[in-house]
Amino acid sequence: MQPLALAGHYGRSVEIDVCAPCHLVWFDTVESARLGGAALLDLIATMAHSQTLPHQPLHAQVCCPRCSGGMKTVHNSTRWGRSLQLECRRGHGAYQSFAQFLQEKGLLRPMSRLDRAQMIARQGHIDCVNCGAAIGTGDEQCAFCQSVPSLLDGARLAHALDPEAALAPQAVHRTPASQAAMLCLACGAALPPDSAMACTQCGAILAISRLAQAHERVAALGLALRAHAARPAPEVVKRRLAELNADLPRRREWAAKMQDEAAGFGAVPAEPFALFGSGTNPLRAVLIALVVWFFWRYW
Repeated sequence: MQPLALAGHYGRSVEIDVCAPCHLVWFDTVESARLGGAALLDLIATMAHSQTLPHQPLHAQVCCPRCSGGMKTVHNSTRWGRSLQLECRRGHGAYQSFAQFLQEKGLLRPMSRLDRAQMIARQGHIDCVNCGAAIGTGDEQCAFCQSVPSLLDGARLAHALDPEAALAPQAVHRTPASQAAMLCLACGAALPPDSAMACTQCGAILAISRLAQAHERVAALGLALRAHAARPAPEVVKRRLAELNADLPRRREWAAKMQDEAAGFGAVPAEPFALFGSGTNPLRAVLIALVVWFFWRYW
């Protein structure tokens, strides 16, 4: 496992672990959600470089790198569909393959038969988006890593790198994030109902099978993304403040509810016999627990 320090939100650093030969990434708890646009770009660059190394198949018994304990397969539901990961049974974190991580971010879609034919016509072969190996024209899975043949949406990747639309000159940010799946995220034009490798209106490449090619297309955003993370544009700061102000009523309501619950928990009954009345009483529960412990300890 190779530790990788990445830039998180609000100037914080996030350290994840990457197994390059296995094409796996390890996240402690919610580290995946803490990655900023520049960090996502750096992670994809690391993934792309890992695909140049010989692939090492996974062992039958994968262990947690923190406690060496067992793992379990967990299926998650996201806004982009279902994804899976290998999660530590003790809650230390989870493994994801490169393809599973990208799928969780909504950047992949399964490769159809038409996609296969168009990919072979365009570049003469099909690549595994997870490990980079060649995939046979009729293979349902990669022979090396068992990943389902998929394509990465280049325009959606550029949009994911900059969800705040801070880089206005980029055409990919001229459409809202809520754009339907069958619209080109580069120009907003409607796509045909069948699978499309590129937008017929603006020519944006929407289907890429190699991470190195995808990284090459969006690497130019890196400098601007880092500058934005260090010093956000005034309009972005204004937008953030407006979103916080809109959320203030909900936060105040939540704080008041927590304060009422805390006050109720610490309240002492006005009458001594109220401890033995009906209903839930935290003080009575504590006294019962102390009595049980006393008899267990000294009986």
